[in-house]
Amino acid sequence: MGELENYELEALLQQLKVVWTYHSNAIEGNTLSKGDTSFIIENGLTVQGKSIAEHNQVLGHVKAIDLIYEMLGKGILGENDLFVLHKAIQTEIVIDSEKPNGAYKAVPNGRWIEQEGKDVHHYYPAPDIMQHLMDIWFDKYGDFSEPIGSKKKAVERYTQMHVSFTSIHPFWDGNGRLARLISNLPLLYNQYLPIIISTERRREYIALLSDYNMTSRVLSKETTELIEHNKAYRALLHFMEEEYSNTEILLKALQKSKKVLERK
Repeated sequence: MGELENYELEALLQQLKVVWTYHSNAIEGNTLSKGDTSFIIENGLTVQGKSIAEHNQVLGHVKAIDLIYEMLGKGILGENDLFVLHKAIQTEIVIDSEKPNGAYKAVPNGRWIEQEGKDVHHYYPAPDIMQHLMDIWFDKYGDFSEPIGSKKKAVERYTQMHVSFTSIHPFWDGNGRLARLISNLPLLYNQYLPIIISTERRREYIALLSDYNMTSRVLSKETTELIEHNKAYRALLHFMEEEYSNTEILLKALQKSKKVLERK
């Protein structure tokens, strides 16, 4: 993105905000369309027939993106920064002490995964080892200012951060949205486009993460390495490489618009 003029960068970042928010929220079940999302962001108004909760999810995600942009100036993501981001995306009004916002989970959580035609329950790491695992994660990925020399390396960095974070699953809720936000920090810092996972590939994305969870070693208090570079990880890496094109399309559209303007 370094070759863009300031006004072009501003236009791109604004559109990224809309697309990023729409797709990330839609993956989690939000029914607002991309047009609805754009309308809410640009006008601050509500869409008839849609819930306040869904509107708040849009506003919360936009706030989190703004925070991400601000954090680029530091080059480091700290634990408190992560908690602030979590509070931004968790917009529920009712507070539950067992499901805190801006703090690691207090009770175990997991999800059902379909495997070979059967429903299997997968538990994420327990609350009592969150601090241990997240200390490792911050030590490895908290400093996102390290130079990245190629798009391939940028996608690899995103995948590592994303997979390790969702495998730890440090919060009761919001882990997927947070992973899709914070994993883009090193890309944006190094002036690469962010990866925005399309809701059209939601099922494939969830299946790939589930496959990785079910085929990789269990994270524990003895864990020192967060990622297992197995077949499931390589499939996720390939998936993320393909999804990088989503934002490249936006950049090409902006460049095409500029060429049209220059011809006039």
